[in-house]
Amino acid sequence: MDVNYLTVAVAALAGFFIGFLWYMPPFFGKAWMKAIGISPTPEQMKEKKGMMWRMGVSLVSVFLVSFVLAYLIEGLYVWKGNLTGSADAMYIAFTTSFLVWLGFLATSLLDSVLWEKRPWSLWLINAGQWLVRLVVMGVIIGAMM
Repeated sequence: MDVNYLTVAVAALAGFFIGFLWYMPPFFGKAWMKAIGISPTPEQMKEKKGMMWRMGVSLVSVFLVSFVLAYLIEGLYVWKGNLTGSADAMYIAFTTSFLVWLGFLATSLLDSVLWEKRPWSLWLINAGQWLVRLVVMGVIIGAMM
């Protein structure tokens, strides 16, 4: 089974961009900061120290997620095609992305709410971001198969 690395890169960059925008102050950034209990000063908001390193690690992380998602989608596509003689790449990509979110991320992100006594709004922000990110990445992967 061969994973298309161009597809992985395009999906990863889209996922990274979604995460970048999601946590910007005009979108969910202010609500996220409130949910985790920080209120940075304007000077701290302008501080760039360590930002590039964090963004680099995040980008590598999203590339890894994209690769694994592409591998799962490709595997299910081949399996379903061999089993039934036909397979719908977009349906498999969307369903796989949603189920990965539901089974792994939405449930894992509950721990911070349940055990760290974080607000449900934090779960909604973080889980929502991962849902959008995974579905977009999956649709890109499915479209480029």
